[in-house]
Amino acid sequence: MEETAGVAFAFAFFAFYFLFIATALLFGLASWVVTILAVWDCARRDFPDPGTRALWCVLIVITRWLGALVYYIVVYRANDPPVQRVHLPQQTPQQVG
Repeated sequence: MEETAGVAFAFAFFAFYFLFIATALLFGLASWVVTILAVWDCARRDFPDPGTRALWCVLIVITRWLGALVYYIVVYRANDPPVQRVHLPQQTPQQVG
């Protein structure tokens, strides 16, 4: 009976250990993806000053996901206006052709 409890404990320990490592790897991979996407957007975006672009890119690379989150809130969301429906005037067939 004691041997079975030891096997069950070892199985539970290694299962927990595997889940912990898998979760850490997934968060690490997600951090890299978010960082690369933020640097890519920063490199493509038009800033008023090239130094601002360089500063944001360096900040994102150094701080990784935290810098990407700050970039998203400060720059990306600030330039993303809320979605508004565009009402186009109705065109008559004479205006189209």
